[in-house]
Amino acid sequence: MRENGLMFAPIKRLFKNTVLRLSMVAAGLFAASSLVVLGYIYNATVTSELSRIDRDMNAELMELTEVYQRSGLDELNKVVFERMSREGTTTFYIYDNNGQLSFNLNAQPLFESEVTKPCWQKIPGRNTIGVRKFVYTVVDPLNPDAHPSTFRARGIFKQISPTVKLFIARDVERIMAPGERVTRALLISFFLALSLGLVSGIYVSSSFTKRIGAFNKLATDVRARDLKRRAPRNESGDELDVLAEHLNAMLDHIDTLMVAMRYAGDSIAHDLRSPLTRLQARLEAVGGEVKDPAARDALARASEDAGELLRTFESVLRIARLETGERRELLIPLDPQLVLEDIAELYEPSCEDAGLEFSLEIEGKHKIRGDRGLLSQAVSNLVENAIKYTPSGGAITVRLRRVRNGRSEISITDTGPGIPPGDRGRVKERFVRLEASRTEPGSGLGLALVDAVAEMHRAQFELGDGPGGAGSPMPGLRASLTFPRFKR
Repeated sequence: MRENGLMFAPIKRLFKNTVLRLSMVAAGLFAASSLVVLGYIYNATVTSELSRIDRDMNAELMELTEVYQRSGLDELNKVVFERMSREGTTTFYIYDNNGQLSFNLNAQPLFESEVTKPCWQKIPGRNTIGVRKFVYTVVDPLNPDAHPSTFRARGIFKQISPTVKLFIARDVERIMAPGERVTRALLISFFLALSLGLVSGIYVSSSFTKRIGAFNKLATDVRARDLKRRAPRNESGDELDVLAEHLNAMLDHIDTLMVAMRYAGDSIAHDLRSPLTRLQARLEAVGGEVKDPAARDALARASEDAGELLRTFESVLRIARLETGERRELLIPLDPQLVLEDIAELYEPSCEDAGLEFSLEIEGKHKIRGDRGLLSQAVSNLVENAIKYTPSGGAITVRLRRVRNGRSEISITDTGPGIPPGDRGRVKERFVRLEASRTEPGSGLGLALVDAVAEMHRAQFELGDGPGGAGSPMPGLRASLTFPRFKR
């Protein structure tokens, strides 16, 4: 079933294309109009002519009936035989006078299973009144060995007395044959319109899809903080080219604002970093000279606060730089296993001191495109959060495995209180701290930094329930970074 789904996936995507659907609608409307034209032409060339012939035959039957009623059977017989003998007539008469047949239908209707029956008995519906259709053959008297010609005819039965029945028929091949040719031509035009509409729709939609795909790729790159990308233009001046021009102008304006903001941030960082650094150094120096223990402790705490301000400021600047994507060109192929092994070696003693069980699980070989330092910072933030919020006796697991479509996933799972589902998106924002974590040290920038690192690596950062599961007092937390499939 899955293979069949994969097989038909391109066709499903094709028929989701708006241009193809519009092309098919246009082709369908054209084909429908062809059917309307077909119906009109058939009615004008065939149906109306057959109706006229039926009216003429009914009129002739009424005339012959009047002859019979006015002058009797002998006069009717005379008139019918006179009309039978006319040269070139396409009207056929069969006259039945109490079983005595007279007819000028010089052929046999085509009913192979009844070849032994006389002509009169082989016409369908001979015992009923109304229009009857039949086929007859004519043998060329100059070439009796040739294959007989087949013609279509229609006739009307009428019982003009208890003993006399009259049947009048006319050849309609000259009407039916052109009508069939016109019908066949219009039906072929109908299927050609659908086929050519489908082919032209596929061609036009493929060209249109390429241009729309370029816009989608642009949107994806801009969302990934790559503000240097621009929409391609073909200088044709059409709607998509004008849209590309407007998008590029908008991106130029956004890029200008981001550069200005980044310049302002760098200026603030340059102006404030040095005073804060000097303040921290002076507090530490004065603290070492003060003899009063209370004053020395106060100065030490002030120095730590200054250091925390510096670290917070550095984190904000780092997140801002990551969100601009300015380091994406520095991403190189690397093995995430080496990064995780270094982190395990660094944090395993801290877990033991906190009474936590720490484990590292590596499944298979992996290769991703990333920045080793930023990746180490992101995973370290997640491990530190797990250590901070997991009670003593719990467990922390760092795992590297292969997931769907050949992508690599790094996950950090703990057995702590977890994060409520409604807050999992909010905690990725800057300076957001939940009520339960207000008593713990921190600035609320750790997960925001992880999210920025994930965006720069085009990875998915997700938060979910840990091993305890939803509804448990200690559901735990599972934080995962899923990286794109490595391409050389």
